[in-house]
Amino acid sequence: MKLMLQHKKELQETEIEIKYPEMTERITQMIQYIRQYDFVIEGFKEDKVYKIPLEQVYYIETTDRKTFVYLGNDVYESRKTIQTIESTLEGTTIIRIGKSLLLNISMLKSLKPYPNHRIKVELLNGEHLLVSRRYIAILKERIRREYGA
Repeated sequence: MKLMLQHKKELQETEIEIKYPEMTERITQMIQYIRQYDFVIEGFKEDKVYKIPLEQVYYIETTDRKTFVYLGNDVYESRKTIQTIESTLEGTTIIRIGKSLLLNISMLKSLKPYPNHRIKVELLNGEHLLVSRRYIAILKERIRREYGA
């Protein structure tokens, strides 16, 4: 693969051009990864609305019928349901790991087996989350597909 970068001061926004001899799964994944930088999640904090770039999101969780978006050291409330967020972010690095929990797999630091056939994940910010048995295969497959592990 050949990577060419050009600095053009006259551009209003960044342009990415991908040239390929044939569309492959790997190229499709690369395109999806790049497209996620266009996604933002609307978060609320102290009566203010914030546009949160997807690449800053660590995980999203629903507790007591409220949905929260967790960043490295900050938390915002979302007015959308976790199901709505999940369907909106399909094809990004956000995946479901529990009934009320979505994870940004690009924020994973490590995985480790946990009792009762679950997995404990450590995030880049040091937080730990548990992956439900039902979602372990999905998580492993996404990691293999995204990172070739």
